Amino acid sequence: MRKRLKPGIIAAALASLLISGFTTRLDAQERCTNASLNGSYAFKVDGTNVANPYLPFGPFAAVGKNTYDGRGHMNGVITVSSNGSIIPATYTGTYTVNANCTGVKSATLSIGAVVDFSFVIDDDLREIQMIVTQAGPPGILADGLTVSGSARTLFVDREDR
Repeated sequence: MRKRLKPGIIAAALASLLISGFTTRLDAQERCTNASLNGSYAFKVDGTNVANPYLPFGPFAAVGKNTYDGRGHMNGVITVSSNGSIIPATYTGTYTVNANCTGVKSATLSIGAVVDFSFVIDDDLREIQMIVTQAGPPGILADGLTVSGSARTLFVDREDR
């Protein structure tokens, strides 16, 4: 013989599930802001230039250091290898972080190029996954790069060591 649950118990259980799910969704949606990126990150990106007319075609790689100010501005140093040519540069730029921890950034390099990225910050705010969306001279950006990589925070609180 099957036991029948009372409607009040079912309603209370459903309300509890809905409320906890709603709270979790709000926390996840409101987790990140520009202040989430504050400090220095080491990065590495690599891939291929398959169609961007402003860079040599072929393999592409870069390493460097980003420093974010927590207010939407960044600067750093980068060493690029574009089809075997080594190009050191510095850069400044801006970034925007969305509440869902995705974002965009744009870096203006000292060698006269601009590079735009889309990114996502991981759940402990220590790592960034990114992909280049456009690059080229200021005002004439083009796609055609299959370049992606990651950045990891350089310094953590002493408690984390």
